Amino acid sequence: MSTHPSLVTLAAVVITGFVFVGQIFLESHTAIADDPQWETRTYPSPATTEPVSPQPKLDITDEIAALERIQYALSEVGDGATYVWHRWHGRLSGIVHPTTSFKDASGQVCRHLVVLFTTGKRTKRIEGIACRLPTGRWQLDG
Repeated sequence: MSTHPSLVTLAAVVITGFVFVGQIFLESHTAIADDPQWETRTYPSPATTEPVSPQPKLDITDEIAALERIQYALSEVGDGATYVWHRWHGRLSGIVHPTTSFKDASGQVCRHLVVLFTTGKRTKRIEGIACRLPTGRWQLDG
């Protein structure tokens, strides 16, 4: 029984992406609040005091959507441009900013990128390198 090559490639890309994006989704609420990498934005308070809503709960579909948006931006957005996306339910949004493209030692096209994920009032910044596989998909390193 043989495995279809594109399924193996897709699985490798997804697993690598989970490591890259998983930093956001696998942390508990408390860990996120105490993490110095999270930048808390402050907004002017309204005249009346409203209760603070808890951190939005994210799930695997949010993670998959984030990975899909990163794949899209790497394939469609030029160096120095910015791609902004929002999940339909409003719990998660992000910015993907590919900064430079280059070829690695094996001749693969790679791109340096900066990704910002925002959930609730917190934003996390992640930098990494993604290299294009022969299938056209991008594999995230780091």
